[in-house]
Amino acid sequence: MTRGHLILVTLACALSSLAQERPDRRIQPAGVFSNMRFTDEHAYGSTVELWRDGNSLIGVLLVSEGLQGDTPTGILESVRFDARTGALSFNAKLTTGMLMLPGGKEQPSLELFQFTGTLKPALLTGTMKRSDLRQPSHPASEEQVRLKSQPPATVAAKTYGEWLREVQEVLKFRGPKP
Repeated sequence: MTRGHLILVTLACALSSLAQERPDRRIQPAGVFSNMRFTDEHAYGSTVELWRDGNSLIGVLLVSEGLQGDTPTGILESVRFDARTGALSFNAKLTTGMLMLPGGKEQPSLELFQFTGTLKPALLTGTMKRSDLRQPSHPASEEQVRLKSQPPATVAAKTYGEWLREVQEVLKFRGPKP
């Protein structure tokens, strides 16, 4: 590689990094996918809300396993998406309940959800692996998920900065507990 090529590659990387840091960059809803089931008082299942951020995806994972309301939510991390094939993977940390510790004390759970699958216009399918970071000796569980397209996301932000502020407000109450 010539020095000129090296400079161009370095400049392109720097510009790409700067573009990703701009909170005023435009984002577009990419879809809401869910298998959530409801009874009179309870909700069970998962929902993934996605937005397009340039060539990348950002989003949140919601998981419910009991009473409706204040569904545990986690921001998607380590998102990898191939627009050509629809291959999608991500991780998300959530607190879905309490752990009983020795002596009767309780501690919020801290689960790691790892998704690997395929995103299509009306369907998100794949494998969701779940482990509890506070109980590493407990075996992880794995399930096949089929999440169908739903009405638009509850977060209506038009820029990354707006989206992040709205998601951070949700995470204050429904996000993973340290």
